[in-house]
Amino acid sequence: MTRKRKSNLARSTIRARVAKVARTQESEEQTQNRRVLDAERHAAQRSAETLEQSQIRRNLDAERHASQRAAETLEQTQIRRNLDAERHAAQRSAETLEQTQIRRNLDAERHAAQRTAETLEQTQIRRNLDAERHAAQRAAETSEESQRRRDLNAERQSERRHAYQKSCPADYTPITPPPVKKSSDAAADHFGIGAHVYY
Repeated sequence: MTRKRKSNLARSTIRARVAKVARTQESEEQTQNRRVLDAERHAAQRSAETLEQSQIRRNLDAERHASQRAAETLEQTQIRRNLDAERHAAQRSAETLEQTQIRRNLDAERHAAQRTAETLEQTQIRRNLDAERHAAQRAAETSEESQRRRDLNAERQSERRHAYQKSCPADYTPITPPPVKKSSDAAADHFGIGAHVYY
């Protein structure tokens, strides 16, 4: 009696289990070498993709990540976030200025595309989650970190204003808001005094 051949799914599952066991026995150097090789292989595969293939891969990755996160415990979620934060910080610290600018541009385009596809309910949920996350981050900041964040925000706003002014016509004159009156000045205006002195 001939043996029944295992399906492709069964063979791939066995290979995945063997690879998982092998990874638990790796040294730190072997793990790092494997990750570098994996990154190079993935980069080569992605560079050869068509736009349609890239979109399909991203959709599959998004679905896989969503299902993994839905099955996480609170502890696993926190561990994942910490590891992601460390990995992103390491990647950004190794970036050149050009790479940083490219990443920011891509992030901005991706966020804009995501937001344009949102419903009103999804937009509100995102804003609430962002507000909670920002509040938690600021509550955990040291005085030095708070000052650094404020300085970075001021620089970013200054760059935006400068870029906006450059995009305006040559004869554009920015509108200066009227000065805010003090409470004593407002009271004087209300009662019609201050402009004349009566004896």
